[in-house]
Amino acid sequence: MRRTETRSEPRREWDEEVKNINNKIYEFDAVIQKVPDIDGAYVNIPFDVKKEFGKGRVKVHVDFDGTAYEGSIVRMGTPGHILGVRKDIRALIGKQPGDTVHVVMRER
Repeated sequence: MRRTETRSEPRREWDEEVKNINNKIYEFDAVIQKVPDIDGAYVNIPFDVKKEFGKGRVKVHVDFDGTAYEGSIVRMGTPGHILGVRKDIRALIGKQPGDTVHVVMRER
């Protein structure tokens, strides 16, 4: 999606920024995992993030069971990449660790 040019940067920089975005949509179901010793939670990303995006940390737009969220895919001492599921999002969707959530995400 391209917005009307209202930025103060030169046009060339805006075009470079747009070219770097991966426009794919990723959709999967995942079990919400609990972070040990704190009230945190996350879902595992079921594909090779580095191979797919060319980098290890990726900012994403996400829908958890239809509830919008913006976050980042990261590695946090886990075997693969994860995406945090904040407490307020869990409350909105009525899910906790151990529950399955439907995830739709794209790079931002």
